[in-house]
Order: sequence, then C-alpha cells, then structure tokens
Amino acid sequence: MKATVEDLPPNQAPQAPSAVRPRDAASLLIYRRHGAQLEVLMGKRRPGARFLPDVYVFPGGALDKADALDVVGAGAQPEADADADAVGGQGGARRYRTALPPQWVQAMAARDELHATALLRAALRESHEESGWRWADAALPSLNNTGLCYLGRAITPAQSPRRFHARFFAVPQERMQQDPHADDELLDLRWVDARNPEQLPIIDVTEFMLAELQRELTGKRADVPLLCYVNALVRIRRLSISP
Repeated sequence: MKATVEDLPPNQAPQAPSAVRPRDAASLLIYRRHGAQLEVLMGKRRPGARFLPDVYVFPGGALDKADALDVVGAGAQPEADADADAVGGQGGARRYRTALPPQWVQAMAARDELHATALLRAALRESHEESGWRWADAALPSLNNTGLCYLGRAITPAQSPRRFHARFFAVPQERMQQDPHADDELLDLRWVDARNPEQLPIIDVTEFMLAELQRELTGKRADVPLLCYVNALVRIRRLSISP
C-alpha cells in the first residue's frame, strides 16, 4: 500500500475539550440512477440526537457485539472460537469468515478478516433498521462481484465528546430489498442528488464520501481514503490498493 496525504480546511473547528476513544462504526450508501442523476438514500437525524442532530446522514451506526457473531458468507467455514474477545466475549461461540481480500481488511484498518466482515455486517444491519432496506440475498455479500464496494473510512475529531471510527460501504439499490418498516432514528428518508443541489445540512465527511462514490462509479478511483482531523485541519490519507 502506498499512501499520500493532503490537508483541507475544516468545515468547523471541534469544540469539546476532552478526547475519547472512537467506537467502530459503519455506514451504507445505497445509490441509484435517476436519468443522468446519481441519487443516494439519506435521512435526517432527530433534533434531540446526541450526535449530529438535524443533519442528513447515510444509514449507519456503531458496531455491535452481535455483528461479530454468526458471520456467514458464501463458502465460509466455521471454526472454533479461540479468542472470545474477537466475538464480543461469547465464549464457545462459532464464528464464520467471509473471503475478504487481505488488502481490503488492511484498508478498513480491521484487526482481522472477522473484524472486517463484522463491519460490513454492521453497515447492512444499520441500513435495515434505519431505512427498511436490507441485503436481498440470504448469504452475507463479499466485496468482489456483488456490486458492493468499500469507499473508505473516517475518524471523528479527538476533541469531540462522541467519537466514531466509521467505515463506509456503497451498494446499488437493485441489490437491496425494501421492507415496510424501519425505526424512527432517521426522519425524512429521501433520495438525494449526490451533488446536494438542495444544500441539505450535511457534514464534511458525508460530502467527502458522496464525492468518493462518484469517483468510484466513474472509474477514477485507484485508492481508498482515510479522513481524520489534525490540529483543526481535515487530513486525507489515500491508500493505493494492490492485490
């Protein structure tokens, strides 16, 4: 992997004085073509939300312990769980690995293939819970030939009171299936033009990942990014993936 780094001016300076450890998280960009327009499913966080109130986001959230349990993929093989911490402390559980290429595990900054698969599972679970859209197939998808792709990751500023180490995935709408229910965490679920001409309130990470999706779909992406914050600057590190 080769890395390049660039600094960008931030949308806003972090305000919280104390640093906390970021939680693993994952988000899913469900996209579709509407004529020549690229649209992405987004929703508005509730006004009383502790993190990003009144902001439009992709479906997503923190990694749960259950995301690392019973991770099943096509061709995956069960193995005895020798490391209870790897699956949320559930001793004696069975765990499954999906054949994720090593370079994608490394790009996600995952501990191992199981951790990377759990992040993917978290993105799909959160999408189903928050938007009603779920992966249409029975087996957990791979990143190879299902249309699902990994866009990159971002880490919340160190001064933020709630921090996340988020991984972002994208999938075309036709690979998903809509159920008639979702929780009430996101309001005003809608298909948003990826260029955001309506100027909906979004944060810099969201804007950046929308641009990454457009780069991915036009074949102009030869790397995956990490977006983080250093001394009130947005820093982008790009990792070139080689098989």
